Amino acid sequence: MVDDYKDISEHLVFLNKVYELKRKRIRFMQLATVDRQLHTMADNFYSLWNKTSKGFILKDAHIHESSIDTLKGLFGLHDEITIISKGNKAILTFDKIRFYQYLVRHVANINACSYLYNIFYGEENISINTLVKEQLPYLERYIPIFKKFDKAKDIASFVFSQFDIENLWSIIEIYDKIKDNLIKDTAFYKQFVNDFTRLYREDIALKILGYGEISTVMQTIHGGQIDKTFLKIQLYEPDWVWKRMPPINSFQDVETLKNAYHEYREILIQKIGIQVPEQQFRYFKNNGWYTVYAGQKKINPQMVGNVLVKRLDQVNALALFNKVLSELQRWYLFNKRDSSIQVGIDGQISNWVLLSADGALNYVGSNDTLFYIDTSTPLYRINGVEQLNAELFLKNIPWFLRSIIRALFLQEVLDRYYDLRSVVVDCIANLYKEKREDLIPACIKAANYFFSTMDESIQPLTLHEIAKYYQGDAFIWRLFQFARKVDKFVTERIFQKKYMYRLPKKIER
Repeated sequence: MVDDYKDISEHLVFLNKVYELKRKRIRFMQLATVDRQLHTMADNFYSLWNKTSKGFILKDAHIHESSIDTLKGLFGLHDEITIISKGNKAILTFDKIRFYQYLVRHVANINACSYLYNIFYGEENISINTLVKEQLPYLERYIPIFKKFDKAKDIASFVFSQFDIENLWSIIEIYDKIKDNLIKDTAFYKQFVNDFTRLYREDIALKILGYGEISTVMQTIHGGQIDKTFLKIQLYEPDWVWKRMPPINSFQDVETLKNAYHEYREILIQKIGIQVPEQQFRYFKNNGWYTVYAGQKKINPQMVGNVLVKRLDQVNALALFNKVLSELQRWYLFNKRDSSIQVGIDGQISNWVLLSADGALNYVGSNDTLFYIDTSTPLYRINGVEQLNAELFLKNIPWFLRSIIRALFLQEVLDRYYDLRSVVVDCIANLYKEKREDLIPACIKAANYFFSTMDESIQPLTLHEIAKYYQGDAFIWRLFQFARKVDKFVTERIFQKKYMYRLPKKIER
C-alpha cells in the first residue's frame, strides 16, 4: 500500500527528536542548582561584567564559569536550539487539514480523531500550537546569542554586546515562564503520542482461508505496526487464523464462552487424547457489543481434510477416513466411561488436519496423526448441563427463524454432535460436497465394520440413507443461506442498520 501521508509520518518522527531535546532542557531547568545560579546572576548581574570597547566580558571568567554553564544549559547548544525552533515552525505551518485526514485514516473513532487533533491545534483551550507560538519569539531572539557560546574557544573569550546582555537578562526574567511553557508543551505531546499509538489502526488486510456454513475463517495480514517513535514496523503474515463468533452484548457471556473455549480444548487433549492446535481468544467492544474471535495456531492448509481428500487416491482417502474413525473411537469410549462429562464433536472431514510423519502430500502413512480444529463451538456437558450457551449461536440465525429453530430443531441439532452414528453419517455425507462421492461406498463399509467392533447395537449405514441425509442437509443449508441474505437486505435497506455478519460466497454442493 502506498503511503499517501509519508510527509506527516516524517514530520512526527522529526517532532520526536524535537521533544526529546525539550525534555532534556526541562531536566536541566528543574535542577535546584540552576535556580540558585540564576538568582545569583539576577542579583549581581552588572557586577559580573566589565564593559570594554569590544563589549561586555566577564570580570572573573573562572569564578563565574558555572553561571555561564547555567545560561548555556537553558536551551542547549546552538544546534539543539535551532532544531527546537525548526520543530516549532513546522508545527505552526503544517497543513492542518492533511494532519486531520491523517488521523482519520489511522484512528477508527471520529471522536478520538477530534480529541487528538485538538491536542495539537485546538483553539478553545491550550494546545501544542498555542504553546509553541509563545516559545518561538524568544527562541528566535536568543539563537544568535547561543551561537556565540558554541563559537567561543573558552569562557574568557566571551564578548557580548549591550543587546546580548539585555537578551540574557530577559531570559532570566522570564525563566519561570519558559520552564512552565516547556513543561506543558511536552506533557501535551506525550499525551498525544500515548493516545495516538494506542488508538492507531493498523493497515490490515483480511485473507479469507475458507467459508463455513455459518462463519468465515480468516487471517489478518498486517501492513505495519506503529511504535511511540512513530516508526512503522513491518510485520509478516501472522501464525494465527481466526474465526469470528456471533456478537455478544454481555461481558459475563464473553467470559463464559472464553472459559468454555479453553476448557473444551483441555478436555479433548488431556482426557480424550485428541490433538488440538494452540489457540487464543480475543474480544473487542464496539457500539455496546463484544466482537469475539476464536484463534488457532496456523496449520498447513494443504493438509486440511477437505482439501486433502480431493487429491488423494481411493486407497489413501480411505486410510484418512479410518484415521478419523480412530479419533472418534477415543471420543466415543470417553463418553461411555465418564458419566459426569459428555463431549460433543463435529466429525466432518474438513475439521481434521493430517500431520504427515514424513511430509508427504499425496498419501497417508501409518505413523501419520490428526489434529482436530473445530473447537470454536465448545460442545460439552457437565452432569447433563450444556456448557455452551446455545442462545448465543442462535444470533447467527435470521431473526424470523429463531423461534422456529429454538422450538423444533435446536436440541435435536445439539444432540447429534454427541451421537457416534450421527457424527459418522454427517462425515460421510459431506463427501458429496467435496465431490468425492466415489469414496462413499467404501467409507460406509469401513464405518459399519467400525460400528460392529464398538457397539453391535448401532444400526449399519446404507447408501440410500447417506444420500437422503445429504439431500435434506443441503436443502436446509441452502434455505438458511437464502434467509440470511433476506435478513441482510432487510437490516441494511429497510432498517438502515449495519449487518453484523459476513456472508459466505456461493458454497458448491
